[in-house]
Order: sequence, then C-alpha cells, then structure tokens
Amino acid sequence: MQTNRFMGKGGNILRKRIKASTLVELLLTMIISGIIFLLVFDGVDIIKRFSNIVNNRISANQTVLYSHRFMEHLVENADSIIKRGDQLLFYRESRVSDSVTIGATFFLLKSQRMTDTLFAGYIDCHTSPLLENGDHIDSLFINCVVNARDTVWLEYGLPSNRYAYLNSDDDHEDFR
Repeated sequence: MQTNRFMGKGGNILRKRIKASTLVELLLTMIISGIIFLLVFDGVDIIKRFSNIVNNRISANQTVLYSHRFMEHLVENADSIIKRGDQLLFYRESRVSDSVTIGATFFLLKSQRMTDTLFAGYIDCHTSPLLENGDHIDSLFINCVVNARDTVWLEYGLPSNRYAYLNSDDDHEDFR
C-alpha cells in the first residue's frame, strides 16, 4: 500500500493540529496592521496634495505663456494695429481680423473663430502710438505676474524687436 505524500504518520494533514494564537496576539497584529495602513494612506494623501500644488504652479505659468504666444502671433500677422478706446483692432489685408478688449484684469480676445481670455490678472498695460497717426499703435507693453515673486514686462511691436524683461524693477534683467 502506497502512502500519499500529503499524509503523515497519523493519516491526513488536515488532522494535524496547528498551534492557535491567543486573542491578545491577534488583536495586537490587527492594531499594528491598522496603524501601518493609516500611515501608508497618509503618505499617499501627502503626495497627492504636493502634486496638486505643483500642477497649479505649472498651469499658472502655462497661462501666461499661452497668452504671450497668442499675442505674439496676433502682432506678427497684423499689417497694422489701431487702438479705439479700450479695444485693439488687428488689421490684416485691409480688414479687421481680430480684436482685443483691454479689461480691468484681463484681455478679451475676439476672433472669427473664438473668444478667449488673455493675460488674466495682468498688472499694467501701455501702448506706443505711431508718430504720424495717434490711433495706430507701434508697440504694446504688458506687465504680468509670473509667480508669487516675479513679474515680467512683455513687449510686442510691429517691427521684429520684441523683448521680455524679467521683474518690473529698474534693475531688471534684459534678455536682448
């Protein structure tokens, strides 16, 4: 008669007695497991909050970059820019192609295809008129907040001499 490898001297392995843990050991194991579980999920929550902070900082900088690139595209493709009140009209091929309304805290772009907000929370805006016609604009200067500590002066002009100045103090960095 062959014996099964799962069978011991006394027969079936299921009949073998296993030493039981006491109730105190079982409760202590559950408490330690619960503490470890809470610590792991607190760590996950800290990582989630940190990634949200980083994401908000990146998206804030992307908003200024998007506005800058869009305004640069408008100015580069315009034949002329005319200022009427609080509105900038961008002419291309003798017709208004786009317009930007300068609000108290943002620029509102109106195009044939869309309406969008540019430079939300800008600090200051100046225009430089052409000498022969006061309505026509040669340059546009916008002061924006980049992050909590820095501001940037953006300069747009019909000739290709646009510059960006980091910080609005007199000791700003010139990136020409």
